[in-house]
Amino acid sequence: MKHAIMVIGHGEDTSIIQETINILDDEDIDFFIHWDKRNTRPSLFSRYSTICLIDSKKVFWGTDSQIMAELHLMESVNESNITYDYVHLISSVDMPLMTSDYFKEYFTRDAYIGFVENIEPESLLRVKYYYPLRNVKLRNPYVFRILTSFFRNINKLFGINRIKKSGLEYERGSNWFSIKTALLPEIIESKNLKYFYHSYLADEMFVQTILSRFKFEEKNKFSLGDSAMALRYIDWNRGAPYLFNENDIPELKVNINKQYAFARKISDATIIKRVFCSKEKNTQLSE
Repeated sequence: MKHAIMVIGHGEDTSIIQETINILDDEDIDFFIHWDKRNTRPSLFSRYSTICLIDSKKVFWGTDSQIMAELHLMESVNESNITYDYVHLISSVDMPLMTSDYFKEYFTRDAYIGFVENIEPESLLRVKYYYPLRNVKLRNPYVFRILTSFFRNINKLFGINRIKKSGLEYERGSNWFSIKTALLPEIIESKNLKYFYHSYLADEMFVQTILSRFKFEEKNKFSLGDSAMALRYIDWNRGAPYLFNENDIPELKVNINKQYAFARKISDATIIKRVFCSKEKNTQLSE
């Protein structure tokens, strides 16, 4: 099977995503990469995988610019001359937890998407009102609270309720996923995408809402949590999320070629090398 790994990246250090490419380097695994326009366009290498650096835009955490970057990646895969069986969304600081051969054979279901069992009223505020915050830095908690509260009150003043207007049953979960490529047009062409623009943190909602039917396909998966349902090894107990470091190498090694496709997120590329006991590869630029 053919796989397309979609990467949302930023920063000047590309060593982690390069090592991820080294581990999964395979003729049947290609990489589509959106790198934040505010940073230097990366130079990445492979021996077998095709690497496609798509046109990039500035991405601001928490805003709908994240959704737009994801959609741009999906469109790039969907419009590619190559037919892929699966697409996988990761960040540039995630690492694989599968070897390339195991990865290619593992996937059988239509979708691996994380869902929380019951969406909280607080989460619905993300999409209930208009938030014109696309180019605003929201990482600062103080700025985040002030701006979202301000626009929420303005919306209330004018009686705006986008949830009522949309008529949607919203879902939420991990924004990282693996799905069959055949599902991409359903997301890209959805008439309901407009209800996720001018929102905040809705990158954790739009795929789940559009593909909500997959929430109930395997109810026994709920006990694993939404990240594990998406095959992502993410620790929310030790951090937000926890940043895996060299002390966690034994823990990561135990999970190689099991039920997790990727771990999020790691502090250093040497962790990937030591987990897989890999040696430096002589790689050349993938055209």
